[in-house]
Amino acid sequence: MKNAHSALLSLLLVTVLISSCAYPQAEQLQQRPLSFNKPGLWHKSHLTWRLNTLTPIPSHLSESELRREIDKSFRSWEPGRVFTFSPSAGGRADIVVGFDSPPGKSWDGRLGMMTEATFPWTTKRGHIFLDPSEWWSTKSFAWLADPIIDWLPYSIGNVLGLPHTDRFGSRGGTGPFNLPGREDFDALRQLYAADSFSPTGAYGVINDSGYRFSAH
Repeated sequence: MKNAHSALLSLLLVTVLISSCAYPQAEQLQQRPLSFNKPGLWHKSHLTWRLNTLTPIPSHLSESELRREIDKSFRSWEPGRVFTFSPSAGGRADIVVGFDSPPGKSWDGRLGMMTEATFPWTTKRGHIFLDPSEWWSTKSFAWLADPIIDWLPYSIGNVLGLPHTDRFGSRGGTGPFNLPGREDFDALRQLYAADSFSPTGAYGVINDSGYRFSAH
């Protein structure tokens, strides 16, 4: 029993030591000033979004519920304290979400690629496309459908400048995805930190149309 207690105390001590080393780094990152003047990234901290209604919305979706889930997806990034978001009050918006096809591209049908997004350093930045053939849902959980909230936040991360990679915690893999968390927020703050490298074109080759397919 004494050995068990000693082992438990040792484990707790190691945990505390690891935490004491990790948290100052995270807190230091939170305190670093941000820059919205970096080439290839967004130049303001508040971004507006709108739903593209010029192309049909899947008939089984409620537009009001769809807007609610889109808003919730954008706001899932706000705890990172880099950006704030709001629906556009007029026709123009920084980011457009729609069920249309990307220019020059075609969807691969159900159970294939779910979304496509543009990076901020492309000429056609600020677009998120959702495959209309997928059975989307505005519910947080669905047995035979794909909740918007499981996919859209990932694509929002791409639109903000985060690359397709496995190293950002829950954002890696093929989806569906969890909501962004601490690692994702830290990555976004690192990207927009005043003293960090501007990533223009640094995350791989972007095709001629300025689009790059999401890793789904």
